[in-house]
Order: sequence, then structure tokens, then C-alpha cells
Amino acid sequence: MDLILRISTGLLSGYMLLLFLRIIITWFSGSDFGRPYEILTAITDPYLNYFKQFTFLKFGMMDFSSIAGILLLVIVMNILNTISSYGSITFGIMLAIILGAVWSAVNFLITFFIMLVLLRLVTGMLNATRQSPLMTTIETIISPLTNFVYHNFFKNNNITYTTCLAVSGAILLVMLISGNAITSYLGIFLGKLSF
Repeated sequence: MDLILRISTGLLSGYMLLLFLRIIITWFSGSDFGRPYEILTAITDPYLNYFKQFTFLKFGMMDFSSIAGILLLVIVMNILNTISSYGSITFGIMLAIILGAVWSAVNFLITFFIMLVLLRLVTGMLNATRQSPLMTTIETIISPLTNFVYHNFFKNNNITYTTCLAVSGAILLVMLISGNAITSYLGIFLGKLSF
């Protein structure tokens, strides 16, 4: 049984590497990679396309369906590794594994948005042009966040865009710190459940 679990985990790890490769290749659209690329898409696209049908995984111009697909594989691998190591698994440990994997993805996204907000703040303070392609892309990505903050915290106040960015970054930082603490304590609690 242990051998089967280890083989399964190895196969899932290999498949995850193929998924990462496929995702990276999509960044180079228009390139012809030939027959190996066709084989790669035949292996990975059916799995990735399954997650594309969930519209809640699309946020503006960002599509998180690939992250959801990889996240599911990480959860399955962690469950298999736990069973392989301990011979069994409790429902509480499974919930702790799922919580940890989901929080890892959310943590990554919050950190990504914090970096974008910081970059935009720094370029704003340095009076860098807002019309550069990089700044336009960053603005497009963070605008749902800054619009949410403005409309929910400063609707009737006249504030600068820099202030809105700073408050958005602070909110994300508080979410990151509190999320880490809550997830850590909740994970320990769930791991101790005996059913």
C-alpha cells in the first residue's frame, strides 16, 4: 500500500510539473513549439479546462482556474503523503491540509497584490509616468481593490490616489498577518480532532 501511495504521489508531482510548464508556455503566445507542445497540451489542457468553467475563478482580467487546478493536486498529494507516513488519516487532519493549501494560495495572492500596490506607490512617489505599459497593467490589476477601498471607506471624502493605495496596502497587510495567525491556530485545532 505504501509503495502505491508513493508512486501515486510521484506521478502527481510529475503531472504538476507538466502543468507548470504548460502555464509558463502560455506567457509566450504566438510561438510554435512543435510536436512536444501538442503532446503537452493534450495531457494538461483537459484538466486545466475543467477549472475554466467556474466563473468565480475569474477576477477581472485575472484567471485563477490554473491555480485552483494545481491547488487540488497539492491537497491530494498532501493527503496521500500523510496516509503514507502515518498509515491513516483523520477527517480533522484532512481539513487542516485543505485549509493550509487554500490559505497558501490566498497568501500568495495577497502578497502579490501587496507587491503591486507597493510598486505603484513607489512609482507614484517618484512621479513615474502612469502611462507606461507596466503601470497600465498594474493599474488594471489593482483597480478593483482600490475601487473597493475607496467606495467602502472614503466614499464621501476627497482623498488622493496615493492615500487610497496606502490604505489598500495596509488592509492587505492586516489580512495577511491575521490570516496567517487564524490559519495556524485553526490548523492546529483541526489536526487534533480525532475523527
